Amino acid sequence: MKRIVVIISCLSCTFCSPQMKLNKSNDIDILVKTPVKLIADEPVIFTIKNNSNFTYIIDPYGFVGNSYWMLNNKKLDPVNFSRGYRSREAIDCKNDLIILKPKQKMDTTLSLNFMERGIYDFSKAGNYIRVAESRHNEQNGMPLICKQYINELESKGYRLLDDSIDAKIPFVR
Repeated sequence: MKRIVVIISCLSCTFCSPQMKLNKSNDIDILVKTPVKLIADEPVIFTIKNNSNFTYIIDPYGFVGNSYWMLNNKKLDPVNFSRGYRSREAIDCKNDLIILKPKQKMDTTLSLNFMERGIYDFSKAGNYIRVAESRHNEQNGMPLICKQYINELESKGYRLLDDSIDAKIPFVR
């Protein structure tokens, strides 16, 4: 009976996808299953895990920094730039912000760099890598709009995530 259990356990791990930690914080893990499938108009799903005993506030559009794409280890140039941007009114904050309770884990979408405006051509075959270097803190533009709501939550003991992402994420077509 023990041999059957061991064999089943080994087989189930064969189908597991490795997860890559993107951020530097020990309290919060931002993970993505790699390699990520590059599918047009389909958002990447990230797993956020709270390892602490504190409740964290995370703005899914609160990461700001540098990001770009690489194809076969060469930096891609954008073929165009988006002209729009995401706007937010203070009333949207309760719906937009992620409240992550102690030891909670959730799957969600995130913008790894809210300021990224490049539109890229992914039609070529090869190895794509998303390079992201960004920071999430109270100085970033999107959390400032929600400052009053964030202050209310912080007065209850919640913490606004102060963290950075430094990652090279492999994608496959």
